[in-house]
Amino acid sequence: MEATLPGADAKSVSILTLGVKDVARSVAFYEALGWEYSPDSDGACTYVLSTNIAIGLVPLDFLAREIGLPLEPIPRYNGLLLAINGASPEEVDAIFQRAVAAGATVQQKPVWKDWDGNPGYSGFIMDPDGYVWELAYASALRIGPDNRLLPTTKAEAAAKGQM
Repeated sequence: MEATLPGADAKSVSILTLGVKDVARSVAFYEALGWEYSPDSDGACTYVLSTNIAIGLVPLDFLAREIGLPLEPIPRYNGLLLAINGASPEEVDAIFQRAVAAGATVQQKPVWKDWDGNPGYSGFIMDPDGYVWELAYASALRIGPDNRLLPTTKAEAAAKGQM
């Protein structure tokens, strides 16, 4: 008999917490992208919400102390990539333009790319604290009504004879 442990089921990512230098500046940036400030925000964490996830904005020095890591040096890129998928190349362009107008740094303007034989359209921006965001469209990916990415599940692939 196989034992199951509590909490063994995969859980959804419920919040992305970003350490930021200026919380008010970051709130203004994400609100300009269409995210909503939450009244649940408190002195420790400020929340901005999209239709499918929350971002917590916390002062960078506080977060470093909380985690127990040194504040410096902060790498320019640490391997983390956040992404917003649009429903079309035009929507990606619109999100890109809003981000730049809100203060994002352009890392790469959106262009068509070959993603392992599948066409994709994406560009990269950095928020005011240097977090890298990919703004992307891929016709092979499904986006739900709540703007959530819906990759094919094993059961869907099996039903289509793809497994």
